[in-house]
Amino acid sequence: MATFQLSIVGPDRAVADETVASAVLPGREGYIGIMAGHVPLIAALKPGVLEYNDPAGLRHHVYIGGGFAEVRDNRVIVL
Repeated sequence: MATFQLSIVGPDRAVADETVASAVLPGREGYIGIMAGHVPLIAALKPGVLEYNDPAGLRHHVYIGGGFAEVRDNRVIVL
C-alpha cells in the first residue's frame, strides 16, 4: 500500500508526524480525502475531526480547531 507523511503542527508543538495510508481533513467547503500521490493542494480547514489510517489499517482521530493544510510531494502538513 502506498503511504505518505502526515504532519500536524500546533502553535506550540508537533501533534503528530506519522506515515499514513490515507487521511480525511475537515475542509471549509467539505471533507477532503487524501491518499498517496494526491495533486498539490492548499486548503483552509474548519474546526473538526481529522481522521487518518496508518499502514496497518488502524484508524486515528485528532480534533483540530481549524487552520490550513498543504499537500505536496507525498507530504501533508496541517497547521
